[in-house]
Amino acid sequence: MHKEFKATYLYIIKAIMVFAAVITSFLVFNFIMMILNALIPTWLFYTLNVIFALFTLLFLFLQLTSKKPGFIFHDDGFKYKRKNIKYIEIKRFIPAQGGSEPEIVFHDNNTYVLELSWFLKKDRQEIEQIIATNIK
Repeated sequence: MHKEFKATYLYIIKAIMVFAAVITSFLVFNFIMMILNALIPTWLFYTLNVIFALFTLLFLFLQLTSKKPGFIFHDDGFKYKRKNIKYIEIKRFIPAQGGSEPEIVFHDNNTYVLELSWFLKKDRQEIEQIIATNIK
């Protein structure tokens, strides 16, 4: 069985808004630093600017290279957000209830939250059904 689900376009809007928020925060930080330039030494001003710029660039790079959420189901497991999960690794599946996201509990008692809010409702229900029926 090979089945694939893709997130809705609302995820792209979220990514654009995060991108705009990071750039805005960088500009606000630089404006505040320009005001404080009279109070702090020049070397500290440039050091803080470089550190904040590097963190901003790193965050933007991670945001741009992150993959849109999607599910790809195979016979022995599924791939979700660059993570391959096999059905035999899953101890228990906790379906979504009352607006919460579904969770997967592995045999070592680690939990993994599946962010299904970016998918259509019928796709969410089908994803949960496929996972629940294939757990051994």
